[in-house]
Amino acid sequence: MKKILLIATGGTIASVQTADGLMPGLDGKGLIEHVPELRNICHIDTMELMKLDSTNIQPEHWVQMARALEANYDKYDGFVISHGTDTMAFTSSALYYMLENLAKPVIITGSQLSLTEEGSDAPANLITAFTAAAKGRPGVYLAFYGRLIQGNTVKKLHTEQFYAFKSINVPEVAVLNHGELEFNPEYDQYLAQNPRHSSGSRLIIRDKLDTRVAVVDLIPGYKNEYITALVDAGCRGIVLNLYGAGGIPGTESPGNLLPAIDYAIAKGVKLLGATQCINDGVNMDRYEVGITALKHGVVSGGMLTSEAMVVKLMLELGEQPLSSNAPADRRTNHCK
Repeated sequence: MKKILLIATGGTIASVQTADGLMPGLDGKGLIEHVPELRNICHIDTMELMKLDSTNIQPEHWVQMARALEANYDKYDGFVISHGTDTMAFTSSALYYMLENLAKPVIITGSQLSLTEEGSDAPANLITAFTAAAKGRPGVYLAFYGRLIQGNTVKKLHTEQFYAFKSINVPEVAVLNHGELEFNPEYDQYLAQNPRHSSGSRLIIRDKLDTRVAVVDLIPGYKNEYITALVDAGCRGIVLNLYGAGGIPGTESPGNLLPAIDYAIAKGVKLLGATQCINDGVNMDRYEVGITALKHGVVSGGMLTSEAMVVKLMLELGEQPLSSNAPADRRTNHCK
């Protein structure tokens, strides 16, 4: 029987009712005790890493999760992380990129209703997660609503429905059918065409994150001053959620934002173009407004979600050597 470690971090799944509303209260052992069927899937140990509503999760907590996995990596066949749903897409993307050369399954799960509530989706999600962890397929995945999703493709679409998450631009990895995890051949084809780069056989934790990253949703009427203010405040990277296939108002528009783009690029700020649409990513070389943005220095984010782009940008900036003449604050805001 496979040996799996549950790393508990809080979230709705562990919440109990208080005078101030739902708050995380159950520990990892409490989660397991509520779902006795889990003992038939694998041997489970638990670790209490934190008890947080996921609204309070920050990049330093991603580092704690990654380091907990590293410390226990040789002791277990796989890992399940219980987590709140609100920032789950960020955490799953973060661990996907932070755990390099991962040779074991890391499954993130949670629920829309607390485990203690009648009719909760938590038991089914835990069963899916531990079944996936025991299956042994390496990688970072989200287990939710009987489905397995690749970690950097996760997006939350519903605040109430149990079918809360969707895999964006990548086929779902697997579905749980009558207790058996059935892997999707379309995902296997995708994986064969898009193999993940490996730099060796030893697990590497990428934990240098520069959090001076912002996300900007363009709207008609958006001002140059808003972007330049982010740059002047010390922002080093900006994910721009653009219109449609990816365009920025240019010289033919009274809302021309190219001066702000040029200002940011001149200050060494990296700009990534995403889309406000859910599916199909950006295709910035299709229209003049996108091609012009590329010429001015915006980098296309392609098929990635904005959550994945945020994490990739934090890692890239955190690992990037800074020039000796950079302001002092630019050398200190890293998560170690």
